[in-house]
Amino acid sequence: MLLHTDRLPSGYTMIGQAENIGFDAERLFFVRSDTHLFVLSKSPVLSFQKEDEPGIKVAQSVYPVTAAAWFVEAVENQLWKSSKEGGLPEGVYHVVKEIDGEEIKVSRDMNCGARYQKGISWKNLSRKPIDRNFGYQERQITDQALIEGGVLDILRKVI
Repeated sequence: MLLHTDRLPSGYTMIGQAENIGFDAERLFFVRSDTHLFVLSKSPVLSFQKEDEPGIKVAQSVYPVTAAAWFVEAVENQLWKSSKEGGLPEGVYHVVKEIDGEEIKVSRDMNCGARYQKGISWKNLSRKPIDRNFGYQERQITDQALIEGGVLDILRKVI
C-alpha cells in the first residue's frame, strides 16, 4: 500500500520531513504506525506515465519501527567510524540484522545520488518494491541530509 502523505490512514503519524540534500528536489517523508516506519521520497517527474501524485514520483520503503534505533546506531557507531575508533573492521562497509522478522541492511554508499557523494543505503531485503516484483526496498540518504537535513534527528523521534 503506497501512502499519500496528505491523506494518512488512521493510526499513521507523520514524524518529519527533510530535503534529501544532493538529490535534485527530492524530499523525504517519515511516517510511523505502531509497527512500521515508512520512508517516502518525492521528486518531480517528467514522464506523466510514472507519476503517483500529479507531477511527482513517489517511492516508499517500509521498515519495522524498531529498525530506526538500529539504523541511527549503525550509522553513527559503525559506518561513520574507522575500525580504530570502534567502527566496522577495515574493508567492511555494511551491517545486516534481522529485526522483527525482516532482514535489514545498512551500507556505506560512496556514490549516493551523485558521483563521489557520500551517503547511506538503507535496505529492507525482506520486502519487494511496490512498483516491481523483484529486488528489495531501498532508500538512499546522503550524509548531508542525515546531518544538516535533520534525518538522524527525525529518526531519533521514533526511538
